[in-house]
Amino acid sequence: MCEKSSFPKWFPRQLLWMIVCIICWVQSAMASTEVNSLVIDSAAAQIALSTATYVFDDPSGKLTIDDVLKPEYAHRFQLGSSSPGLTPSAYWVRMTVINPTDQTLVRWFDTGNRTLQEVDLYVVDAQGGTTRQSTGSTRRFGERPLATSTFVFPVTLAAGQHSEFYLRVRSTGYLGISTVLRLWHSEAYEAQDKQDKLIWSVILGVALALFVINVMLYVSLKDISYILYALSLVSIVWSASSSVGGFGPAYEYFWPNLPLLEQSMWVLAILPSSIFPILFVIHVLDFRKIYPKLRAFTLICMSLLAICVCVQITGTLLQILGSTRTLQFVYFLGTLAWTFLYSGVIWGTLKEFKRGSRATKYIIIGFSPVMLSTLVLGVQHNLGLPMSWHFSLAAGAWEWFVLALLLADRFSQEVKAKIGAQSALVQTLQRSEQALEQQVIQRTRELTHEQARTKELLHNILPDNIAKELLTTGITKPIRHESATVMFTDFAGFTRAVSTMPADQIVAELNEVFAAFDDICDAEGVEKIKTIGDAYMAAAGVSVACVNHAQRAVRAGLRMVAFVEQRNADSAFKWRVRVGIHSGPVIAGVVGKRKFAFDIWGDTVNIASRMESSGEAGKVNVSAYSYHLIRKDFACEYRGQVDAKGKGEVDMYFVAGSLV
Repeated sequence: MCEKSSFPKWFPRQLLWMIVCIICWVQSAMASTEVNSLVIDSAAAQIALSTATYVFDDPSGKLTIDDVLKPEYAHRFQLGSSSPGLTPSAYWVRMTVINPTDQTLVRWFDTGNRTLQEVDLYVVDAQGGTTRQSTGSTRRFGERPLATSTFVFPVTLAAGQHSEFYLRVRSTGYLGISTVLRLWHSEAYEAQDKQDKLIWSVILGVALALFVINVMLYVSLKDISYILYALSLVSIVWSASSSVGGFGPAYEYFWPNLPLLEQSMWVLAILPSSIFPILFVIHVLDFRKIYPKLRAFTLICMSLLAICVCVQITGTLLQILGSTRTLQFVYFLGTLAWTFLYSGVIWGTLKEFKRGSRATKYIIIGFSPVMLSTLVLGVQHNLGLPMSWHFSLAAGAWEWFVLALLLADRFSQEVKAKIGAQSALVQTLQRSEQALEQQVIQRTRELTHEQARTKELLHNILPDNIAKELLTTGITKPIRHESATVMFTDFAGFTRAVSTMPADQIVAELNEVFAAFDDICDAEGVEKIKTIGDAYMAAAGVSVACVNHAQRAVRAGLRMVAFVEQRNADSAFKWRVRVGIHSGPVIAGVVGKRKFAFDIWGDTVNIASRMESSGEAGKVNVSAYSYHLIRKDFACEYRGQVDAKGKGEVDMYFVAGSLV
């Protein structure tokens, strides 16, 4: 007799449950700490690090690298974007890079940012050693690890080992955090930087040429429009070179030892680029002359402009003092003032555009890309997305050329007006006549096209002979067909199936099946009549009389059953179709005076419907009359007399297949 165990009966089960829980916990912990390592290609000119960035938010901004390396913080890093947008928090970004080669590689770690106040890069090697490099917009340009426009750090990747990077970035809250992290070959980065500087040099050269030309025109013609254009040109170039980090190297060349000035200069740079173009538009459109009774409008614009200037200057001072909350409130007021000012100018410009002002066309064409780029930069700035400086530069260059064309066109128009108003009038009349002729031709084409579309639509709705009769006479007469065949199809179990399906899926399923049925009817010479829910009605021998109408309908029915069965093999939803066919006399015609619908009537239609409802899924059920018409062409199986609702006992046959 065996000795009774001293362990309770529940012990093995509970022990097994504890082991399973411990295994699941260990796997979860291992999965949570798993880090996507990026294996670099030594031959690549640049490598994007966005797929391997893990981000941790430090609202206090006081954590050090020693804190972050502790186990309790390691699990708080989440795979995500390194561009959180407008926030005063510090953000830690972790990346793991593997050098698979047997050589030590030196790369440039590029943040893709120009404005961050605090940027620290920590490199943790395979042995646990940590090195730190620091930079930011609060430091002098010469204190950067590398003399580049964006914040770049030189890093060394040990041969055959992994290197872990910890990047700490922080902004003061009025400039968004946006980074595009890459590892560059130094030669590739320098080539890219050289290309950017070449683009900037070309832009400066073009801007300088336009500036000199317009200053000379101002001296010659004494027209203030040219000096306002020159000032607008200079302000836009200055804004692009220094605002929000800018595209141009203003900080590097003009005030490399004044980081505080660099942080506040972007506000003062944006200010003139907003003022002078507005003054240019107000002067070119001559609001004071156009609206002599609306002098208050010009006064309001000037007042708002003064408010904007005060707000921008106040914002600059608050930025220097570091008052972030007050700065945001002041910028909110400034945004309202700029909004009202731009709204007033846009309102006046659009009003002149409606009056046919030639200058407004240039202004709208020239300023639209600039306004769009400003909007895009604002959204990118607040969301922390990479700034589209090339798009902004292209928009600014477009504005220069279009406004230059505006002045050239304005000058040309004035000269032409002085040479001879009569010649201009004749040319205007000729252009108007040509435009009118083109409009007449275009309207004629449109009318012809619409008539063709109407005919095509009518032929899609009605049979060809009915559509032709309706187009010719405007009316149609009902026609009695002594011998025709009517076919109905329906889906077995449709109501139960659709109760669990989304509405859009139901419509898509029916559309696909009925479209195939339409093609089958067209191929077999059968006329589709209509669909009612999941029922499909068609008839043969109603549009054009024929002796083989029953054979056509049966062939179409068999093809429909075969199509549904073939479709069920590959479709998630399995449909079972019933087909009922009956032959006899019908009346066909068009009813109504709007939304024409071709339809058929008669007891033949009712019996065909009973054939369908009394049939079975996957089979073609025909009446005795239809059977007598097709018995030489199709093998049929007699079902006997089947009770049909409202018709009593009716002889029915299943079509087994074709004999031909």
